[in-house]
Amino acid sequence: MLINRLQQNQFIAFIVFFAAMGGIIYGYDLGIIAGALLFMHKSIPMSDMQSSFVVSAVLGGGAIATLISGPLADLFGRRLMIIVATIIFLVGVLLLSYAHQYSEILVGRLTQGIGIGIITITIPLYLSESLPKHIRGRGMSVFQLLLTFGILLASLVGLYYAPQENWRAMFLSAGVPGIILFLGALFLPNSPHWLLMKKRDRQALAVLRLTRDETQAQKELFAIKKSMQNHQNNLRSLFTHLREKKVWFPVLIVFSVASLQQLSGINSFLQFSAYLLQQAGLQSNITAMLGNTVITCANFVITFLALFLIDRLGRTKLLSFGTGGMVVALVFSGLIYFYLPYGTMKGYLLLLGLTGYILTYGVGPGVVVWLVLSELLPNKVRSSGMAAALFVNSMMSSIFASLFLTMTHHIGYVGVFYLCAFFSFLYFCLAYFVIPETNNKTLEEIEELFSRKTISGGNLTPAEA
Repeated sequence: MLINRLQQNQFIAFIVFFAAMGGIIYGYDLGIIAGALLFMHKSIPMSDMQSSFVVSAVLGGGAIATLISGPLADLFGRRLMIIVATIIFLVGVLLLSYAHQYSEILVGRLTQGIGIGIITITIPLYLSESLPKHIRGRGMSVFQLLLTFGILLASLVGLYYAPQENWRAMFLSAGVPGIILFLGALFLPNSPHWLLMKKRDRQALAVLRLTRDETQAQKELFAIKKSMQNHQNNLRSLFTHLREKKVWFPVLIVFSVASLQQLSGINSFLQFSAYLLQQAGLQSNITAMLGNTVITCANFVITFLALFLIDRLGRTKLLSFGTGGMVVALVFSGLIYFYLPYGTMKGYLLLLGLTGYILTYGVGPGVVVWLVLSELLPNKVRSSGMAAALFVNSMMSSIFASLFLTMTHHIGYVGVFYLCAFFSFLYFCLAYFVIPETNNKTLEEIEELFSRKTISGGNLTPAEA
């Protein structure tokens, strides 16, 4: 029994490590543009609008991919789609590394975005369906942890190549985690949910036995099969099932989270952080990039700590604390920009504000969002619902990033900070008053929770959940 349990733990670690490697790819691609953008314009001239498009292109490509990734993941399997996503991403890396004009840069970033978009759907979906309930929170949080590590890694790589201003090497380095993920995905099993969708009951039970004891494996097999009755998971069925309260209520929560996550400005602040610090008063490229490294390091450290809290304190407590802290940090940053003149003091105080924003984001929305998106959706609309939600998420992020520099010209940096603080406050209200607690519940128990509330006519609250 001891050997069997040890083997189960080793296999769980294997699944988490290789599947969550996608987080490094996602994070690296978000982070590397912060340093590369300081040097790209010297060899490829770009206007502010074109620079914004380069930043947002990955997110736009991701939006395209997320719309089709759910149905494709149902058709071909989560594992195969992870492999395909990695190949597409690596093609984008090569296109960027050898680009010599703006259009080539844009195509490369879009290609990378398509690969990343598939990853953001299939990997959280794969982890939520494959991991046992008692470690699902921590296991899925590893995806976010490695995402923040990818951002930190991008900052360190950017610092290394900054003296040579070698932005091509910054992009090319992304190929290393891409190759590791590709090789690891070749050895991953298919998720039990997908195997049952394809009527492969024996294979599904065999996969469940790899990470559960026999009793739990049999119990979950029965629960999954029951929840998949009349299963038809595509975008058309998503709109059909929205007539049911037990479906539209969690879908509404998920879509709201997906939107507010990006309207809080997280991706734009990460990708423009070095630029923002320069505009505040840290004139040197190296100093601005060091400030960016401080921010990304804080993001990684707090996510690592949150990894140990997610299954102890629960989702809603962390999300409420994190979103509330973001509001405070954004208001502080806005006040810094409003009252202080351009200079070193302003730059360092802005660095303090952005670091506070990242710390509270990392302990709350950063570590919880993938759980909310994957846990709340019912089985019959999970993959299509995640695809639609992440499409909204990516589009919001892409639009916000593409307009970021333009908005600073019209409403100023102060206006941008306060706008993001407003959306972060709405996010806090959603987390505190609406989102239910799903800690230590199977996906089927969470779905049953919404069903019971629908039947009783009651309102679902975090406390009752």
